Amino acid sequence: MRGLGRLAWRTLRARPLRALLTAAGVGLGVAVLLASLATTRGIDAAIDRTVADLVGRAEVRVSAFREGGLTPLAIDVIRGTEGVAVVSPELERRTFLAPPPGASGPSDPVTLLGIEPSTHRRVHDLVLVAGASLSRMDEPSALVTERLAEQDGYVLGGELTLQGAGAPVRVRIVGLIAGGGPFVGSAGRTVIVPLDLARGVVGIDGVTRADVLLEPGAGVAEVLERLSLRLVSEPYVVATPRDLAATLHASTQDVQSTIALIAVIALFVGAFLIFNSLSMTVAERAREVGLLRAAGATRGQVVRFVLSGAIAIGLFGSALGVLAGLGLARAMAAFVGSLRGFPAERLESDPSAILVAFSVGVLVTVAAALEPAVRASRISPVEALRARLDLAPARRARLLWLVYMFALVALVGLLAWPPTAGNVGAGRALAVYAALLAAVLVSPLLLPGLARLVGLPIGVLLRLEERLARGSMARDRSRTALTLGALTVGLAMVVALGWSAQGAKAAASAWLADVIPGDEVVTSIRPLPADEGVAEVLAAVPGVLRVSPIATFNLASHGQRLDGAAVSGADLAADGRLRIVAGDRAAALAALDAGGAAIVPLATADRLGLGLGDRLDVAALDGTTLSLSVVAIAERSIPGQSGESVLVGWADATDRLGVAGADFFAVRFEPEASGSERSELEAAARSLALEPNPLSRVQGAVTAALGRVYGLFDALALVAVLVAALGIVNALAMSVIERIRELGVLRAIGMSRRQASRMVVVEATVIGIVGSVFGAATGLTVGAILLLLGGVAFETAGLPWASLATAAVLGIAVSVVAAWWPARVASRVSIVAALSFE
Repeated sequence: MRGLGRLAWRTLRARPLRALLTAAGVGLGVAVLLASLATTRGIDAAIDRTVADLVGRAEVRVSAFREGGLTPLAIDVIRGTEGVAVVSPELERRTFLAPPPGASGPSDPVTLLGIEPSTHRRVHDLVLVAGASLSRMDEPSALVTERLAEQDGYVLGGELTLQGAGAPVRVRIVGLIAGGGPFVGSAGRTVIVPLDLARGVVGIDGVTRADVLLEPGAGVAEVLERLSLRLVSEPYVVATPRDLAATLHASTQDVQSTIALIAVIALFVGAFLIFNSLSMTVAERAREVGLLRAAGATRGQVVRFVLSGAIAIGLFGSALGVLAGLGLARAMAAFVGSLRGFPAERLESDPSAILVAFSVGVLVTVAAALEPAVRASRISPVEALRARLDLAPARRARLLWLVYMFALVALVGLLAWPPTAGNVGAGRALAVYAALLAAVLVSPLLLPGLARLVGLPIGVLLRLEERLARGSMARDRSRTALTLGALTVGLAMVVALGWSAQGAKAAASAWLADVIPGDEVVTSIRPLPADEGVAEVLAAVPGVLRVSPIATFNLASHGQRLDGAAVSGADLAADGRLRIVAGDRAAALAALDAGGAAIVPLATADRLGLGLGDRLDVAALDGTTLSLSVVAIAERSIPGQSGESVLVGWADATDRLGVAGADFFAVRFEPEASGSERSELEAAARSLALEPNPLSRVQGAVTAALGRVYGLFDALALVAVLVAALGIVNALAMSVIERIRELGVLRAIGMSRRQASRMVVVEATVIGIVGSVFGAATGLTVGAILLLLGGVAFETAGLPWASLATAAVLGIAVSVVAAWWPARVASRVSIVAALSFE
């Protein structure tokens, strides 16, 4: 057996470039898998750290259901509940800081967090890099994050000015919090002040939440039951650290599942390369295998001979993949951590991911080598010594083996699937994966006709080269089909992800444009009652046509939390926004202002089983039930905390549901409004501690964020294209080796070196063009699956022309570049050496 092992090693050394390219393909697949595992596990670990930072040692978090927050009475009730040891109330709002001295303009908003210093330190640990923690409730002091201090130029001992409901409040910076602080969604810009000071800035007496530390031995369920019996004066929401972690995990499901899907596809493409390369080796070494059989080698020994070479490639390639994957994982961790809304900036990989990725790389390599090994063991010594192995049953076996490889890699993908990515994501991945396999299996049937069609225009200029190239492709159609299949899969993912990204961006932009009745969105840090006259101040700015106040809040209906929004029906009617799919639009908007009516978004209506004319019962402020008539169903509605909002009129919102005022204003400009008038509105808004943003800027921020996420996906998909390129190099090099005698004869009768080189380039070009066509068609199919499962309409997404063009250019360019070395080899074939080649 040791002799066979040495022979297998010599076989690899005989074709070092092929072995190295195959190992590189294995390595790229392992690298993407390792980066995927490390990133998804790192996200999970980061979520656990983030939850620990958010709730500290608290075992229960009680959050306000209404925008006014939990009242002081509610906090006293929680503190007096049996089993409760410590209650740490917090008030969180967004606000603005007055521009620091020397600043050219206002800075970005900050997250203001009010705490009780004495109770907060018993529940939470704040990591300070300088200064000291807050000590008293009555001191005008603050803690700021390092990032905020660096961005806005604040220093320890300096002062900052908070803008809010009343006069600006100046506080002294007594401590710097490490990094961006432990708060999700703050972009690292956080200011922590005593609770009473925060209440004065915001202008409310309530708090956003209370973190509860239980007494030793007290059970969470028992304490929550006692709390439900005692806290009956106002609604609230209870969550445990596990609930918060589940919410954060849900927000990352799509990213984790897509990364895992691309990793599995990269492995699948790598299996193509391994399978094709080893099949070439078996065909090329048919005579050697025949001699081994004639010398007494058993079929089992021949299988082990082929598998020994595969194992060597798998071990070397997987080791390279681990090294590359660690670097890729660090880059992905830094990228994912930079995305706003993700739970942490520091992602740590699980060491077990290295072992899993390495093992999977070796396993897939050996599995891909099984069919060539079995085929080699069945070579008849007489047949092998008479001709090269190229039997039709062998070609059918190759295509059938793809199904087995599909099942194996799919199983590996399911076993390595991120648990928090969800079953829905796994189902989507399997649907995409099956579509790719179907395209690969169909491609051999369409290849001859399409290759001939593509070759027609090439043949006008390079007739000889085109005919020889097509003859080479037909020499081993299964090899060409496998090479083409790998390229098709890679390009298909480029098109599919591009279309999915385009659809997601278009849907997000269309959503905002369809429901926000204005050109500018002006956001408040607190609910603004109508009697404060903010809307009138904004409406008085020259060029402003209309100011529409909008409030977002929570609704409780039969134990379910719904998103709600208070709007003016007359403003929506005048603006023309809000697409109604059931009901009369004009009558429905008038009914909102009259009261007792609701417009329900289509997604919510489907989920709750509501139809036109049904009643939606919601909890009112006084403890009674407000019954709202569903007067219309909208295609989309105003975004809420977790979905789309049920629209109600301002009269119902303020009189019955406890809405204190507007959270933001939609400003519509006159058609002829100038840029200076828009700037004047922004200045007026900032003077009132409001945050102005043109609707186009909001849409741009959303699409930019989506673009960054899909950019990561595209980069990973390109790895599959690169693996396919390695396969093209291998296939073309094998084609040249097989035709050395043929090239020698052609050279002897007058073929030039340049023609020999062009023949290989033409073959690669045909493969690239055909692969681009197949890849585009398959990508559109896979993209359609992603859009349908994502709930994005085709008319909203449009066709991904840019992605199709990118795939076409990429497919042809990759193929032509991959042909460089084989073309160089073909052009340097010696006539004498070629004619004596065996």
